Amino acid sequence: MQQQLKYIRGGYHKTKILAMISLISIIILIICSFSGQKDDSYKASENSFFRKLSNGVDVNILIIGDSIGAGAGASESSFNWISLLEKSIKSKYKSKVFVTNISMGGNTSYAGYVCTMALDDEINYDLAIICYGQNDETEKFSLYYESIIRAVRNKYRNCSIISILESSQREYTEKMETIKSLANHYGILVADTINPFMEDYDSYTNDGVHPNNRGQSVYAESVEKIIDLAVLQADRYDNKEISIVNDDVKKFDMFHWIDSVKFERLDDITFILKSPFKGILGIDYSIQSGDNTCDINVDRKLFESQTVCFNYEFSQRYIVMISECEVDSELKLIFGNKKQADGFYGICFSNSL
Repeated sequence: MQQQLKYIRGGYHKTKILAMISLISIIILIICSFSGQKDDSYKASENSFFRKLSNGVDVNILIIGDSIGAGAGASESSFNWISLLEKSIKSKYKSKVFVTNISMGGNTSYAGYVCTMALDDEINYDLAIICYGQNDETEKFSLYYESIIRAVRNKYRNCSIISILESSQREYTEKMETIKSLANHYGILVADTINPFMEDYDSYTNDGVHPNNRGQSVYAESVEKIIDLAVLQADRYDNKEISIVNDDVKKFDMFHWIDSVKFERLDDITFILKSPFKGILGIDYSIQSGDNTCDINVDRKLFESQTVCFNYEFSQRYIVMISECEVDSELKLIFGNKKQADGFYGICFSNSL
């Protein structure tokens, strides 16, 4: 009986030991699981672009700009600054880099705002690079540029931003000072390509505006230096609310896009939309060589006549802001000719929340 009891007790102790071992194993698994979750959380959107790079995590980059932002001036696409930057990041940080470039040559920063707001690809971007100034008028530049910043911050809550000071300005113009001021206000990093071009400007461009292959390398290196420094500092993304600079920028918080297919085409040159809307009106269409005209009629009255002179032997997509307007029942667009009308993409209007 005592031997049987001893055996039972021994079995009990063995069972207890096995239970403890199982418990320890479970605890280890939980710790490992949390460790894995910590690594996965690094891949989550709340981590900055720079911290992702330091851990070799894949990143998504959005380029918003004009023809310089598009890489114009390079002898081939593999030599443009975007491709060079992408290759360098992949090599240095072992991260896969996915780039979306919505830059449009010949356009102002207003087009950058429209393209950013209209973008609907369900990608959660980690970095946006803004490249504007060459085609903008000084008067509205701060407003439009800030509208891009706010569009990026509102759409992509964990997206870092880098602003480029375009070399084509040749000096720190009022527009470039505007970029620096807005960047400082919003905590945005700035890549300066003006200063390195000052060494021998003509050797970096073939047409006086767009960087050639040598100039493209300067752009890539300028942006890369900013990224490298931020990675070393393990910069976090700060998505706190920041006060606005331009009061009117609130009018760009809400965005509505209406595709041309929603319009009724009355003839070769006339489109009509029977729908009420109110806000800042913009038109998206392809301009042709020569004068491009568009009469904008609101509720059967001429609201504005738009004329764009394009002195090149090719067509180009162009997004232009018209002005604030209120349509009660009908918007009619009359283009100068059929070719211009065929290039009509749609309209957008913006207003405050």
